[in-house]
Amino acid sequence: MTAVARLTDPSTSHEAAQSLGDLTVIQQNILDIFCDLGPMTDEALVDRYQDRHGRTGASTVRTRRRELEVAGFVEECGRSITVGGRPCRLFRARRTS
Repeated sequence: MTAVARLTDPSTSHEAAQSLGDLTVIQQNILDIFCDLGPMTDEALVDRYQDRHGRTGASTVRTRRRELEVAGFVEECGRSITVGGRPCRLFRARRTS
């Protein structure tokens, strides 16, 4: 799957899509999780990723999610609370028009 940006997206989105090129296996796996399970926090994403694909560093999963966000595949959609009671953001696969 090749990363793309819409004509109406800012230049930074086009640069990100160009630099991302083809999605990596981890990025595709993350996108699949969002598409299958809907919105979730980074904390939940790491747990679901490890459930499906085995032990992977939390930092790796968060970084790949951020790359997908910058490229326009994932977007912030709300706020939540971590298991530890701290505020955090919710993310989801970006809806296409």
